[in-house]
Amino acid sequence: MKISYNWLNEFIDLDLSPEETAEKLTLIGLEVEEITSHGSQLEGVVVGEINEVKEHSNADRLQVCTVDTGSETVQIVCGADNVAAGQKVPVATVGTTLPIETENGEPFTIREAKLRGEESKGMICAEDEIGISDDHEGIMVLDQNTEVGIPLNEAIDLYEDSVIEIEITPNRPDATCHLGVARDLAAALDLELNKPFDTDFDNQEPLEEIKIDIKAPKKCHRYVGKMVKGITVQESPSWLKNKLRAIGVRPVNNIVDITNYVMFELGQPLHAFDADTIKGDKIIVKDYAEAIEFETLDHIERTCSPGTLFICDAEEPVAIAGVMGGVDSEVSDETANVLIESAYFDPATTRKTAKEQVLQSDASYRFERGVDPQLQRIAAERAAELIAELGNGSIVERCTDQHPVKAESHELRLRKSYVNRLLGTEFSINEIEDILDGLELTTVEKDEAEIVYSIPTFRPDLQREVDLIEEVGRLFDYNNIPSPKHGKFTSPEPLTEWEQLLSKAKETAKSLQFREIYSNSLMPEADAELLGDLDYMIHTLNPISTDMTTLRPSLQYGFLTSVAYNFNRNIDQLRFFEVGNVFNKADEGTYHSNIKEETNILFGLAGFKTTEHWKTDAKHFEVFDLKAPVKTFLEQLEVYDSLETTATDANELKYLYEELEVGRIYKISDELRNHYEIEYPAFVAEFSLSQIYNIRQEISPQKYEPVSKFPSFEFDFAVIVDSTITAGTLLNDIEETAGTSLKHLEVFDVFEDESLGENKKSIAFRLSFLNKNKTLTINDVEPIINKIIRVLEKNHSAELRS
Repeated sequence: MKISYNWLNEFIDLDLSPEETAEKLTLIGLEVEEITSHGSQLEGVVVGEINEVKEHSNADRLQVCTVDTGSETVQIVCGADNVAAGQKVPVATVGTTLPIETENGEPFTIREAKLRGEESKGMICAEDEIGISDDHEGIMVLDQNTEVGIPLNEAIDLYEDSVIEIEITPNRPDATCHLGVARDLAAALDLELNKPFDTDFDNQEPLEEIKIDIKAPKKCHRYVGKMVKGITVQESPSWLKNKLRAIGVRPVNNIVDITNYVMFELGQPLHAFDADTIKGDKIIVKDYAEAIEFETLDHIERTCSPGTLFICDAEEPVAIAGVMGGVDSEVSDETANVLIESAYFDPATTRKTAKEQVLQSDASYRFERGVDPQLQRIAAERAAELIAELGNGSIVERCTDQHPVKAESHELRLRKSYVNRLLGTEFSINEIEDILDGLELTTVEKDEAEIVYSIPTFRPDLQREVDLIEEVGRLFDYNNIPSPKHGKFTSPEPLTEWEQLLSKAKETAKSLQFREIYSNSLMPEADAELLGDLDYMIHTLNPISTDMTTLRPSLQYGFLTSVAYNFNRNIDQLRFFEVGNVFNKADEGTYHSNIKEETNILFGLAGFKTTEHWKTDAKHFEVFDLKAPVKTFLEQLEVYDSLETTATDANELKYLYEELEVGRIYKISDELRNHYEIEYPAFVAEFSLSQIYNIRQEISPQKYEPVSKFPSFEFDFAVIVDSTITAGTLLNDIEETAGTSLKHLEVFDVFEDESLGENKKSIAFRLSFLNKNKTLTINDVEPIINKIIRVLEKNHSAELRS
């Protein structure tokens, strides 16, 4: 939102410089992004006359101009479409520095140059290049009576101003205009606010010339129609054009410029219809049950979905409500009678239409945030007054004001004790009232302990007592609040079991040398289709962009995009983890019906486990490099012993709890790696922390167990099995057979060679046994080992390797 410093001074008498004003605005919550100068005096820019224009011999889009600058005749190469012989134009001579920047951010200085072989000494300027507007559609053409050779600042009024650009938060629709910003400044600086318009109107009779009917009151709460007759559409006066150009608005004509002027002045969007083009002398505000084709002012034919709100005449739509008007009813040079529209359109309806049409206008920007529902008549009358003055027209005294949904102000109680407790101040009730005085709140009741305020409709953000306390703090200036002389010691609330689990999960992942990543919960539909069945995913009805259409069903997408990003920057050894929510359709929803939401943790490896060395080659990660840290992670979360594992193939391992899948380890498919242009193998382990939390609630808590007085007994053996049999399957059988004395089991070697036989492999196991009551010997362990080998022989045709 661009604010003109000169314009602000019409509302309040500022003693601050533009820079000081910007600093004060930031302190009171209206954050300033930048300050720019507008219409600075230009040295070296003179009035020139184009004597001749010919085509460039080596470039279709360039033209070679002979230009008289008063002191000399020079050749200038120009690329503008509207350049023509006989024009008086602004010419930046060699050595002139213009108020624009190069691609490197440096000042742009005119130098002699050759453009495609043709000499060019100077530049014929557009309006944006000399800093008087943002218009770059062509060169600026001056009045034919302008004297050649004089400085440009003598030929035209170079309006000087400082433009303050403010970042407006969605909860402050009142600050989308100069009046709203001036009101905040006046309140903070204790200045008088001057309003150059009336707010009380006697005539309540509706228009006779045009009837207005609101058929969709839920989408249009109020519609004001005001007419001005016998106008002359012409160029706006300099003062109006200068104000609009300063804030980046291109002047069109006096009627359109006035509607823009009032919008930026008061915050109420307006639209001017050519009243004579309104068929049937009727304005009907309604929506349609079917899609409608409509051509807007920008001459684009748009398809509007069912439910879009339109302003219609007796036969057809003439404007998309709150967004943009249509070409058939726009003001033209022949317009004699104008109907001014000033309405309140539902913010959600306007936002939906603007996003659907990818068309955010200055009007929709304000309607989406919610304009003041009491402002429509004021803005219409203000615009009618200016149109009559600048267009030589006459105002129709009557005014139609249809108001089916009325917004009333509400009351808020503000307690002195609560203000001082939250802000750390010692204000009296009178001091609080003085601080808030400039915000135009109405005092309903007041005593020594509290004030009851009536909140104006232009401040929809003031809903609670703490909102008013925030106003006290920001207007008084938080920097002026003294530091407390003493403080209270408070102990934080203890973490819940769920918070403790999340904290432990993250700390364990970090201790296992994984680096945390954080990715968006939304992803493109094209990527979602690769990661699962779209029918089970949650899709947004109105996505912000094509990259954020679908809620992620797993954390895999964030890992893959992060890996691709790092690989493209020559980082090829990646150990990532992420904790985040995932979403899927389900019969029973978690927080919303049919939407299951869980918190998952993902571990991912990609690239090289070891780097290239003069003795050894670089080695890629393998799935085994993920199994060990996953086991440690699950042990730290005290659920490993409660889970069962099942292997579907050599590169996938599932972890189950009572037949419910808690997580799995798997290798990223070649299809996915190709899609994300990931060159090296990648492996992922993803577990549901939500399910792990539930498992921890069911299983018995860990109890202290003293260290055994007796040593453990280790025994190694190897078996030869078919190469299709996974180690995990054998591990499960060994654990079930060995009994309670088996305390630790691991695979320490896998060997494949032709000497073992075709399609055979050897897997070696290390078993650790322990008895609390005695030292185990081979005589105690050997029967268990023999039993294990018999089970493996029976179930898997395993052969003991000698």
